[in-house]
Amino acid sequence: MNLHFLILTTLTLTSFLVDAQTADNKGQSKKEFKSQGEQEDYWAYRLFEKTYFKTHFDKFKSDIVINGDGFIFGDKTLVVINTPKNLKTVFSSGIFYPNIITGDTRSVVKSQAEQDTLSVAEKVFYNMTRTDSLTISDFEELKFLSNSPKYKRFKLRLWRKGSANPTACFIELTNENATDKTELTEFIIGASLTFFKEGWLVI
Repeated sequence: MNLHFLILTTLTLTSFLVDAQTADNKGQSKKEFKSQGEQEDYWAYRLFEKTYFKTHFDKFKSDIVINGDGFIFGDKTLVVINTPKNLKTVFSSGIFYPNIITGDTRSVVKSQAEQDTLSVAEKVFYNMTRTDSLTISDFEELKFLSNSPKYKRFKLRLWRKGSANPTACFIELTNENATDKTELTEFIIGASLTFFKEGWLVI
């Protein structure tokens, strides 16, 4: 991951946020929302409407070490907080893992002494581009976007080191064998990841 990639990601997120907050058609008045939650639900609906493309992601193929809220995938860790236990199965079963977010990049982890020699700008860039440890919180199902028993869509918040605000992200899980009677944990165990998208910075 380099500066060009970080700038490109920031511009993409900013572009989506501006588009999501704009009325669907020219001349249409700005949409009113009763709460931030209602507004974000609308943005989520628009994100799937405008950017959805079904893609199959393979599961993590190596051992996963679970240490409290931490899920360790080789040299990378996801810390999962404020999330129901049954939804954590998405991580413990290897459906979602750090490389989904970061790709195959590896960050060079600096010691505290090395970090102390960095300028403020260098520290911000270093923390923003670290891929060894990410935090996920508030992982929840978006039932209003799941119109079939064979797929479910979720929202999560992704926290990167050095950032005061998380990014709202969205995933889709697909289980072709699921029915209306399939319990959530059973659904997840038999599912695969078929969509991932970073949305907007949560202010």
